[in-house]
Amino acid sequence: MGFIDFLRRPLASLPPRVVSPYSPQDTLNDLVVADLYPELPNALTKTTALRIPAVKRAHDLTCTVLARMPWRDYHGATESAEQPSWLLTSATMIPPRNLRYGVVSDLFMYGWAAIGFQLVDGRPADALYLPYGTWAFNEASKPEVTSDAIPTAYRQRVVPIQLGEGSNGILVDGYETLDDARAIEAAYRDRINNPIPQTILTITGDRWDGWSRDEREEFRQRWMKSRSAQGGATAMKPDWVSADFSGDLPTELFESGRNANRLDIANHAGIPAGLVEGVRQGGSGGGTEIRYSGAQDNAVRNELWDLGLSKYADAIEARLSLDDVCEPGHSIRVETGPYLSVPQPTGPITSED
Repeated sequence: MGFIDFLRRPLASLPPRVVSPYSPQDTLNDLVVADLYPELPNALTKTTALRIPAVKRAHDLTCTVLARMPWRDYHGATESAEQPSWLLTSATMIPPRNLRYGVVSDLFMYGWAAIGFQLVDGRPADALYLPYGTWAFNEASKPEVTSDAIPTAYRQRVVPIQLGEGSNGILVDGYETLDDARAIEAAYRDRINNPIPQTILTITGDRWDGWSRDEREEFRQRWMKSRSAQGGATAMKPDWVSADFSGDLPTELFESGRNANRLDIANHAGIPAGLVEGVRQGGSGGGTEIRYSGAQDNAVRNELWDLGLSKYADAIEARLSLDDVCEPGHSIRVETGPYLSVPQPTGPITSED
């Protein structure tokens, strides 16, 4: 595998059912999608993945927390007195918070993200988030914009950010789990729409054959009315009718499977399972009641950061600290101070420049 192939491999390794909403859909992909999910126009895009509640919760938690952390320019170990303008504002009237949110969102979903820079005197002066599918590596291994929707000014320098080798985003690394989530949801919905009969009435063959469809329905309705609250708890039947009671329809349909799937999604997202599962669903299927207060709040925050969110900040810092974005000797750091309580960072982590 040559250098160009190696560099482009993560982008080309998407399974055929995993596509960007900004990429053209070929006929084969459309056929596969239509066969697997006839109710969905596209399967396993960012949009359809976010219809899975656990993915939505994990994605929004990750993006919201990291988008709230400003990016800062440092000279050595000291925060620069004059910050680059693209970190603080934008001529596009799209706030830097949206830039940060979009970058983290694509890293979460695909393992890759990109920023388009407008240059002044060869240095970045303004920045625009490039949605996944609007850019690609060309044959010279250079990243370039492939969509006419991106303004020309922000095609001058395309800076791709890779989450890390082996981390290709939840749409790639977790696509079987997302398939399972859709299948469990479909089975759950089908059971609700087509419940198991709680009472089965067996009519002798001669009477059944002698009744019309309307007469059979009339008898069923009369039985249901007599067994309702109006009729009380006692029912009567002739000897040519037998009644079988299969029991109540469980209220915890597929709970174990749904909870196991949420746990798998949490593992792929790299966040504590309790933050995806939320308050206990009920019954014996488990669940965790999440409350934030005092030391527990600090513990949950730092577990979330250490085991999940820090990898996004590390990837962003490492790439944006290179000299095609920063002045030599400078670096970009994610401001974690307002988020982390214990341990409290005392300064930036050294990185390549």
